[in-house]
Amino acid sequence: MAEEIKRVGPPKATDLKGEEFTWSIQLSAAPSREWSKFFSEPAESTVLCHPRRLGMMHQALVFKSDEGHLPTWLQYVDKWIAGANKGLLELEEAEKQKKAKALAEEEERQRRIREVNDKVKNL
Repeated sequence: MAEEIKRVGPPKATDLKGEEFTWSIQLSAAPSREWSKFFSEPAESTVLCHPRRLGMMHQALVFKSDEGHLPTWLQYVDKWIAGANKGLLELEEAEKQKKAKALAEEEERQRRIREVNDKVKNL
């Protein structure tokens, strides 16, 4: 199972142009491609706060916002992180079930082959 990604600490301002800061949010791990896909397609967003308005740089999220909108951004980022973690967990569970089903089908196929070979061994 993939490690759950979390926001590590508060955002840090790295640049300022006019009234707009560039913010960086550290993540607990570098997101996988699958996790990033879930993150970028959230159930909830606004015109102002949307994953398309931020960048992923290895283990950090980077976006521009004035200071007043930062709390709203953080609410959405935390929701998107939780949604991506949940989506990835569900995907992994579905893949695990698919593999278990394929294994059971293969075991049944092998059992039937043995059974038919046993039936006809004296022919």
